[in-house]
Amino acid sequence: MTKYVSAQSDIEGVFATPAWTANSVSTYPVNFKVPASVSEFVKVEFLPLNTNSDYSRFGISGLAIVQIYVSANIGTRRLMEIADLLDSILQNKTLENGTQTQSSSLQILGQDKDNPNLFRGDYQVNFTFYN
Repeated sequence: MTKYVSAQSDIEGVFATPAWTANSVSTYPVNFKVPASVSEFVKVEFLPLNTNSDYSRFGISGLAIVQIYVSANIGTRRLMEIADLLDSILQNKTLENGTQTQSSSLQILGQDKDNPNLFRGDYQVNFTFYN
């Protein structure tokens, strides 16, 4: 596989593992339209931002952004719980194809402008991949 496909497969692959699926949080790609009936879900976005070379290795680094959507008007606790679940599978890990992740951050964005019944936060983790 190429560097882009390998790193993307690593990031997206964690959402197919039992560690994630056991939590019953629906997961969609960032460019997928989510059915209006779903009130709690995440969207996964893979952003390769830079190319790297190090000791004759070549790779990429970037951000994995997981958009977290929960029901509005219930506070931020559920958003934080999902961010903690994401930490357990993404933060400071070496993934199957060798992608390495670093520490995470969470940005609370508030009520979703497209659907006011949803509340949104963005979980971000940096990654590096060398082929």
